Amino acid sequence: MTIHRSGKRDLRYSCAAGILMVLASVSGAEAQSAAEFYRGKSIRMLLPTGPGGGRALYALPFADAFGWHIPGQPKVVPVFMPGAGGSTAINNAQNVAAPDGLTIVSPLKGAVIAQAIGDASVKYDLSKFNWIGRITDATQILFVSSTVSKATIDDFRREQIIIAAVGRASVTYQNPAFINNVLGTKFRIVTGYRSAGATNASVETGETQGAFTTWNDLHSYHPDWLRDDKVRVVLQIALERNPELTEIPLLDEFANTAGDRELIQFMSSGSELGQTYAAPPGAPAHLVAALRQAFQHTMQDVDYVAKLRQLQIQFNPMSGERLSEMVGRTIGAPKSIIERYKQAIE
Repeated sequence: MTIHRSGKRDLRYSCAAGILMVLASVSGAEAQSAAEFYRGKSIRMLLPTGPGGGRALYALPFADAFGWHIPGQPKVVPVFMPGAGGSTAINNAQNVAAPDGLTIVSPLKGAVIAQAIGDASVKYDLSKFNWIGRITDATQILFVSSTVSKATIDDFRREQIIIAAVGRASVTYQNPAFINNVLGTKFRIVTGYRSAGATNASVETGETQGAFTTWNDLHSYHPDWLRDDKVRVVLQIALERNPELTEIPLLDEFANTAGDRELIQFMSSGSELGQTYAAPPGAPAHLVAALRQAFQHTMQDVDYVAKLRQLQIQFNPMSGERLSEMVGRTIGAPKSIIERYKQAIE
């Protein structure tokens, strides 16, 4: 079903459409109950970063479109809650917010791995959250300067290139360190950059030769680097090839053994979270069903999708059900894999 919106909203149409959206997954009585519950209320959307940046870039247009598709058309209000590497917002959603269907949270991509390895900041259990859906993934990539002729893991096993990184706690360091330890590459990691943006810029200026970032960041903030052939993407870290990077190999394609492949897939699973949304544990089932259905309709809303294209940001949605399965697999990974991962990034 493709949804069109134009001009000012017709309130009578909105109310009727909101109720119809959930009929596929919940009974008519439950749909009416969801509409009655949400009408005139607000939903807090907890964002684990400060205002600005990629999280807000996605969240603000989504909040408006999502609220329009929820039965009863509640207002969805972004609440910025940075801290503890993204854990503060998720901890709040599980341990402070009432599980009444009026709070959702947008976990960062590292949240599921942080729980799996037992990070001290984690006071949540993502396997108990009610995953609503994903707007796009957070496929991580290695890009290098166009002056670098090396292009494969085999090349990087033989010859050294300089990789920019923020610090040891950052994925900008952990990704190349992991690949060095597991696949025998010779990345020379230089730390001390202020931010991931600074590591990316160091490649353009020639200060370093490569950096790990997300495809979203490179595509959205530096399209001119790609257009002008200043850099090349040589590797992606995800469970599946990104639809826009079908010719770029996945990291797990370079695994030497089945054990290495399983380890790399565990490491890659965080990339699937991207721009995701979930309701806290214990939220009423019929409200979760309504939110999931509204999310699916938002992803089919031509006005919303056109807005994303106008902003030149990525769109690769996933259902809440599939997210739940992925999160469960990662958290339930064998202890031997988790211990190997911890050793590899250290």
